[in-house]
Amino acid sequence: MTKNNWIELKRGKKSAIIEIYKLSYAELYNYGMRISHNEELTRDCIHDLFTKLWSDNSTIKNADDPKPYMFRMLRSMIIDALKHYSPFVEKNDTELYDPIISGEDIIIQEEMSKERGEKLKSAIERLSNRQKEIVYLKFYGGLSYDEISTITAIKYQSIRNLLFRALKELRKEMLCLVIVLQF
Repeated sequence: MTKNNWIELKRGKKSAIIEIYKLSYAELYNYGMRISHNEELTRDCIHDLFTKLWSDNSTIKNADDPKPYMFRMLRSMIIDALKHYSPFVEKNDTELYDPIISGEDIIIQEEMSKERGEKLKSAIERLSNRQKEIVYLKFYGGLSYDEISTITAIKYQSIRNLLFRALKELRKEMLCLVIVLQF
């Protein structure tokens, strides 16, 4: 998606919203599924996101990169929907979702052996939900710290700290595996 599409959307050009939809749907869907784990809810929220973008096109914010803006909108919509539809979720719970990075994704991505993949999956499952989300956005979404901060509403330095701690934990777990495999 280009900044030009965003500018055209703000001007009310129908072709711009269609182009933005085509270019961003897959990424939005993948991110939404990691939060909600529900296809129907994710699709509905993406539909609502584009409806809101179109109906409020003259008031949407200027953005050098609209991607984090849209991710944040989608994230908020999904969290609101989960709060509304789940009787087990506290209304003020900010970590109500579990953006899982599966062992299968990691095995494919890194072409690791089955043993290393299982160990890494186990280590990731022990991370906090926020750490999982930040790891996903940074390494699978390819977003900058500023973009992640915009999406999650967490301060820049806190994002860096959370990612540092997550990577430190993962390194420690993987180092233990290397030591065990050497013997």
